[in-house]
Amino acid sequence: MGTIVNRQELADILGYSLPTISSWTEDGMPVKSQGSRGRQFEYDTAECVKWLLARARGEAKAKTAATVNDGGDDITMDKARLRNEIAKAKLSELELAQEMGLVRPIDMVVKVLSNEIANARARLLGIPSKLRPAIQLEVGSPEGTKTLVNEVERLILEALNEIKSYADAPIEEEPHAEPQDEPEVTADGE
Repeated sequence: MGTIVNRQELADILGYSLPTISSWTEDGMPVKSQGSRGRQFEYDTAECVKWLLARARGEAKAKTAATVNDGGDDITMDKARLRNEIAKAKLSELELAQEMGLVRPIDMVVKVLSNEIANARARLLGIPSKLRPAIQLEVGSPEGTKTLVNEVERLILEALNEIKSYADAPIEEEPHAEPQDEPEVTADGE
């Protein structure tokens, strides 16, 4: 059994304010005798300290039960609620940005980029065919023309293989075969 004290004395002993002692009394802190007109509440200090310790243990258990360990950081319910609110805010901002046309869905971006890459690839692969007549004019021999055109094709394919897109598999094509029945062009145009 502890010392029997009034509310003010208990507040002084515990180092808390009178409103805090009143609040704890309403929350169930043990009272030796109820106050009434002209009569003060009386408290047993030992019982009050036991009650406060039990309450603190209960709060600690509740906090532990409401805490999840996330990679070394303890996440309390308050932190989880805050993270949830932040996620909702970010989602709202993203939806607004989409409505304003500031962002696009990734699948749309992938489609556009894939189309542009395919167009660039097709144009690059068409270069050797367009160069063939000019090379033929400069070189003058079908074998030399074929060698140079195949080298240009090889260099283009090598460059395309270095540029990897996750939408397209690496390009593994052989240089195009020499076109059939192509008339030879000589330096004098005959």
